[in-house]
Formats: sequence, structure tokens, C-alpha cells
Amino acid sequence: MWTPAVDLYLGLVLVLSQLLGPGGSVKVLCRPSRSVSLPCSYHYEDRTNVSQLSVQWRSPHNELLCHYIKHKSFQNCSAGYTIRYRPGSIQLLVLQVRTRDIGTHICSVSKRHDFSDFRVELAVEADSTTSTPVGGANHSGVYQSHHYQI
Repeated sequence: MWTPAVDLYLGLVLVLSQLLGPGGSVKVLCRPSRSVSLPCSYHYEDRTNVSQLSVQWRSPHNELLCHYIKHKSFQNCSAGYTIRYRPGSIQLLVLQVRTRDIGTHICSVSKRHDFSDFRVELAVEADSTTSTPVGGANHSGVYQSHHYQI
């Protein structure tokens, strides 16, 4: 379930990812058995709408989790994963974090002959920093970029 708080997280992540530029990386902290969003932003749709765009999300074990092809309105995700697309950003939603989800995910975005990879490290959040989300939501995802934490 998307809430204003989740959109705020994602907005802040997008700002950080723009500072990193294409091919950057972000660290996302999560709790096992909860859902979490992994950000992927790209520059292809910064100024204009791009009709031909393809995005692939790969697991830490190089398994294809989700594939999105914008101009064909095609979306195919493995069980337990889904994506959320907005121009310039496509997040992977892990519906229930499992041990195999921990590690570095790769978001590959391509536009015709131009492509970029974005790395998102999913790490387990320490118990001492966990708080119950407002409204009883079962969602985690504290984003870190290098030494920045939101």
C-alpha cells in the first residue's frame, strides 16, 4: 500500500540518486518478512517523454525479478515482486523480504542504444533502529546513499 510517507521516502531517494548521477548506488535497510521499495531513477525522461524504454530488475543472484517494456505496455514480475513506474523512476517492490533478497539488486534501464545500471543494496535493519510505522503499515525501507541516511 502506497502512502504519503512512502512517496516522501521515494522522493528523497530520487534526490539522492540525482546527486549520484547515472550508474549510482543506494543502500536500503529492511526488516525480514516486510515489504520494501527499491528505487531506480534514470535521466532518460528528465526533459521529455521517452516512448521506447526497457527496465530489468535483477536479484543478488542475477535472477530476473521484473521486466518492463514501456512501448509495449509489458510488465512481467516473478511471484513476490512488482514494479511502480513513473517517468524517470521505476521502483521494485519486494512484497515480503526473504533471506535471498538480501544483497545487491541491479536495475538496468535502456533506451534504444543507451543504457545505465543502478545498484541497490538491500541490507537487514538493526533491531535498535526499528520503529513501528505510523498507521500500522507493514513497510520498511530506510535509504542510505554512501554515508547519508534518511
